[in-house]
Amino acid sequence: MPTYAVAGVTGHVGGVVAQTLLDQGRKVRVLVRETSKGERWRKRGAEVAVADLGNAHDLAGCLRGAEAAFLMLPPMPPATIGVRGRAKKMLDAMVQAVGGTDLKHVVFLSSQGAQHADGTGVVVLLHDAEQEFRTLKTPVTFLRPTYFVENWFRALPDAKEGLLESFFPLDFRHPHVATHDVGKVVAELVLEHPKAHRVVELAGPEEASSTEVAAMLSRLLGSEVEPVEEPIEDVTPALTHVGFSPEMASMYQGLYQGIVSGRIAFEHPETARHGKDGIEHTLGQMLSRI
Repeated sequence: MPTYAVAGVTGHVGGVVAQTLLDQGRKVRVLVRETSKGERWRKRGAEVAVADLGNAHDLAGCLRGAEAAFLMLPPMPPATIGVRGRAKKMLDAMVQAVGGTDLKHVVFLSSQGAQHADGTGVVVLLHDAEQEFRTLKTPVTFLRPTYFVENWFRALPDAKEGLLESFFPLDFRHPHVATHDVGKVVAELVLEHPKAHRVVELAGPEEASSTEVAAMLSRLLGSEVEPVEEPIEDVTPALTHVGFSPEMASMYQGLYQGIVSGRIAFEHPETARHGKDGIEHTLGQMLSRI
């Protein structure tokens, strides 16, 4: 039976990928940085491999013998400096590791807007990733989801007090996708056998503005939630105030600017896939956890 290697299982997407494959009776090898983080997966029937995604030798050893793999660029710590260079070192290691194996397919978690080399803020790291992975002979599927519904999570405590703060214009509608849908689509894609590199773009079933998200939260909470627009120019000072490096904060400000300007958009909207989980449904699940 083929083995499927899955990274990021301690996060939203990778965890759904691994569990979906296990539920299908597939043989799964989860990649974790520490043995303790793999225990719950071992109990579920997965093989556990301890791997640092930035160590090419160790990662190659963990990938060998697998049919296909799901990989992603781990989030950078907020205080990171030299962000693009640090990401490149990790990407170089992943590409070197994959090249030293007989993997038949890799699914890599990219982002909407990754086709652009600039004007997308932090998404530029995923543009760099796609360029690096395209040097491989192994076919790579680049999954480009849109804005995650889960990005609203940090705003929920204030929403419970009646205010939903957002750096988007209040009536600016844009696509969202639940990470559960992203994981489900990855689990489908990793089983496929493409002959060449390809891009798959993914949105949820609907778009929403900050005003509409506030209305959804009002219904879920049973009390009025007022949307409040914060200037995009305030992203950098707001994030540096809570410990982000100026470089990282500026990259996230660029993300918001890229979304609002339309720079961060699907390259091929006519072929984009759509998930099933609605925004309000996902918000409700998030509220149940706080």
